Amino acid sequence: MAVNQQTSASAEAEPYADDPILELRDLKTYFFLERGVVKAVDGVNVALGRKKTLGVVGESGCGKSVTFRSVMRLVQSPPGKIVAGEILLNRKNDATVDIVKLDPRGRQLRDIRGAEIAMIFQEPMTSLNPLHPVGRQISESVLLHQNLSRRAALERAEEMLHKVHIADPNRRLNEYPHQLSGGMRQRVMIALALSCNPSILIADEPTTALDVTVQAQILDLMRELQDDFDSSIVLITHNLGVVSQMADHVAVMYLGRVVEYAPVYDIFHNPKHPYTVGLLNSVPVLGRKDDKMLVPIKGMVPSPMEEIRGCAFADRCPQTMEICREQTPIFKESESGHAVACWLHE
Repeated sequence: MAVNQQTSASAEAEPYADDPILELRDLKTYFFLERGVVKAVDGVNVALGRKKTLGVVGESGCGKSVTFRSVMRLVQSPPGKIVAGEILLNRKNDATVDIVKLDPRGRQLRDIRGAEIAMIFQEPMTSLNPLHPVGRQISESVLLHQNLSRRAALERAEEMLHKVHIADPNRRLNEYPHQLSGGMRQRVMIALALSCNPSILIADEPTTALDVTVQAQILDLMRELQDDFDSSIVLITHNLGVVSQMADHVAVMYLGRVVEYAPVYDIFHNPKHPYTVGLLNSVPVLGRKDDKMLVPIKGMVPSPMEEIRGCAFADRCPQTMEICREQTPIFKESESGHAVACWLHE
């Protein structure tokens, strides 16, 4: 699993990858609004390894969700549009397909969604259809992608509810989303996403708004199901504690770009980008004895509409140099498997 990023015309994107199942190459997704162009994703290269978990972290508005909604081709158009780049899905039969080139309403993309790449959305109450029982929603997904009868699809739905540890799954099949607790709805979303055994699971803030004990249960469930289905996981989150438990590698995003990528241990014990250091310092640590329990990152994330010269983090960085305001740092390896876009490491 690996990542690289093209930040200037002279920089060549060469994603470091170990048997990648998904590769994003110089992906750019913009939103064309009346007041200007929002560069939500501005040249991201990421490779996800088979049976691995990639944690994607960063502040709100840095482009995490839009990057992987682009993979699913779920960016609303207009105003959103993928303006450049490739999204390469490397299938089990050694065939590679560029998702960007597929018709967003076509059969081929519809076959990929759910069957090969599935997504757990941030808020299950708005993702599940309130008008239909959860069993019907799962079985409809199964019918769409697998050659099964309605009875067999419903049995598959019951089996998936059992797999996500929902008690009395036969009764729950006929219940509506509003009749379930938040934790149960999140489990239903996981069952729905995994009902067709996808190779890739994209989880967008899967534990948001859940209490701590339910969060732990959901994370344990995702690990268990990853082992069962041999899935690769992209975990999008603000919670660095979740990342430390779940991820094999971590990509840190800032203003539509990846600024650091490394194995999870290195991110926590040897962070190289000042923004990554700032994120880690912003997390409360039990037992910290200094006067400052939290060290916030000063300032705000710039608008993605701005044309920024140099490093986008320069105005907030405590170690800014003159070159930081003049030239965009090139994203490259500073150590084996550890890549960073920062002039401090040139």
